[in-house]
Amino acid sequence: PIKDPQWCEFISSHPDAGPFHLPAWTSVIADCYHFDAFILTVRDTDGEILAGAPVVAVRSPLGRRRWVSLPFTDVCPLLVRSDIDVNEVAVALEEHVIASGVSGLEVRAGLPANENVHPVEVGYRHVLEVPSDPAALRPRRGQRLRRNQAMRKGVKVTYGAGPEDLAAFYRLHTLTRRRHGVPVQPRRFFDLIQARLLVPGYGFLATASLEGQVVAAAIYLSHNGILVNKYHASDPRCPDTGAGHLLDWEIMAAACTHGYHTIDMGRTDFGADGLRYYKTAWGAVEEPLVYTYICRRPLESVPGRVPGFSQKIIQHSPPWVCRALGAILYRWSA
Repeated sequence: PIKDPQWCEFISSHPDAGPFHLPAWTSVIADCYHFDAFILTVRDTDGEILAGAPVVAVRSPLGRRRWVSLPFTDVCPLLVRSDIDVNEVAVALEEHVIASGVSGLEVRAGLPANENVHPVEVGYRHVLEVPSDPAALRPRRGQRLRRNQAMRKGVKVTYGAGPEDLAAFYRLHTLTRRRHGVPVQPRRFFDLIQARLLVPGYGFLATASLEGQVVAAAIYLSHNGILVNKYHASDPRCPDTGAGHLLDWEIMAAACTHGYHTIDMGRTDFGADGLRYYKTAWGAVEEPLVYTYICRRPLESVPGRVPGFSQKIIQHSPPWVCRALGAILYRWSA
């Protein structure tokens, strides 16, 4: 079970455990989209956990069943005890998955390749090491100029997790997704994030306001000294405020003095060169993002993409179209 005490103890002491390993995050995904969730573990003969990962069971529209660790999650590495060989763990997982009757297991991190274990580069990941002193942060000149522009305009950054904060975020998140031509997750998804992660202290919601109007907002998740920039939204009607830059800067500076050692700026898809530049300009290190597919059949394409529909339709439709498509499609895109 995802709240198994032994698993909770394992992730509380593992140095690589991040917020996506928390039972709360798995439960948000499982309960919002009606997936079965569990922890897939490798144990020794005494029952001690040697390695593990949270998993949900998903089905395709045709009923084909597979396991994912985890959908709607940029990266979720398999946690392996430091004295255990990851190759042996990968072999044990491969044998179990192939014998399980599911079509495969998707691990959102790299594992050693094997006959039925297929690591695939899916994009980029950007990680910023957090110094103890904000003065040691070294953003590029363009980021500093935009941050300073926002400060001169009077943009203010605040933190909160209340209903008004979430409503402001979701409005901007819908507009941002619409601008990019992709659907938005259901509001219930973010209500669950608020209740199970933000309120208990596993993250926060930050907003940037100009003259009383929220023009940028972000949801960060946190655990074990790791801060993940999970969702970032801005008002397309206010593109020249620099609010998003100030928001990121304030959070990075605060992370320095609040005990964080890493800011994970999330996944960047191939071709998104503007976003790659934005993240590296803050000083983040770019590395290949690898997902691993354990399955008997050779991969023909990488699963997990929203089914094809025209970006133009979303971009030129009312926001409710973006929300309606998200409510229909996200469950099947897992």
